[in-house]
Amino acid sequence: MKVGILTFHDGINYGAFFQVYSLQSFLLQQGFDCQVINYKSLGFTKREYRVFLKLRRPIYSMRNARKIIRFKKAHEKLQLTKRIFTQKGLSKLLFDRIIIGSDEVWNFSTRLIGYDPVYFSQGLQAERIISYGASFGSIKAGRSIPQQLKEALGRIAHISVRDDNSACIMRAISDKSVRVVLDPTFLVDLRSEAVLPREKGFILVYGAFSSEMARKIVEYAKFVGRKTISVGYRLPWCDVSLDTLSPFQWLGYFATADCVITTMFHGMIYSILNQREFCMFITPYRQNKLGSFPSDTKLSDRIADENVSFKDVFSRKIDYSQVNSILQTKRGESGKFLLEALQA
Repeated sequence: MKVGILTFHDGINYGAFFQVYSLQSFLLQQGFDCQVINYKSLGFTKREYRVFLKLRRPIYSMRNARKIIRFKKAHEKLQLTKRIFTQKGLSKLLFDRIIIGSDEVWNFSTRLIGYDPVYFSQGLQAERIISYGASFGSIKAGRSIPQQLKEALGRIAHISVRDDNSACIMRAISDKSVRVVLDPTFLVDLRSEAVLPREKGFILVYGAFSSEMARKIVEYAKFVGRKTISVGYRLPWCDVSLDTLSPFQWLGYFATADCVITTMFHGMIYSILNQREFCMFITPYRQNKLGSFPSDTKLSDRIADENVSFKDVFSRKIDYSQVNSILQTKRGESGKFLLEALQA
């Protein structure tokens, strides 16, 4: 069976890379002939590189260019189709099954991506189309969905999403069963592929933080006598900023950190996968992504706002035996949904 994956596969974003790499790795392990559909509209491509390379300070543009090169090297580990920019090009690709997702592939309101019905199935050629862990991102349940996108979503035979908000949206516009599944990064163990750093004994910082958040992180680091290392972002208030890491170097820092403080969805996930103590600042944009996942996995006390006390949070150790037991069940259910949808 020939399976195609359509998602945000080549963004300069660690979570985006690992969700598609994990999904493809899982499918290859299951014996499928699998390719990532190497599609991105020309407008999306131009806007993305404009953000990364047209910065006011040339030194930052140079650093981002270095980061792009390292991501392109990691993208070589994906089994890709030829590069496609248009729906006409997509129509020439034939698959037995196409999986849409995961990630915010259904967030039609972002300026970077633009309004692109391809991610809703328009123009795709396959006997059956499936969604796995797709998300509407910041689009809230109750918001009007364009008719063109509703019609395209109607072509999807088996629907699964990554969060409760996306499930509510789909259940309002479709009579089909909608499942909430784990992000594909939970389906495979990539720890053996991580490039481990030399640094030990540090607080890993990943994301964008307000000045108040930054102040509290610095204050806590001084209290426990640990240095702060920012990965993926240049944060001048951290002791070290490693903003040009390759994806597998980035992965390695999660494996060796004392604890993690993040604002990012995949920052939380890779803390859990590496059984690190962590705290995630919740922001309005990412609220929908979390859904009931923290409460389902008994990790609600790790989700915080600016009133957080890190001393209190990190004084309570995560019971990973309990978390892992819950995830084992959810992992089995998610994998079963995907395999049954592919083989139906």
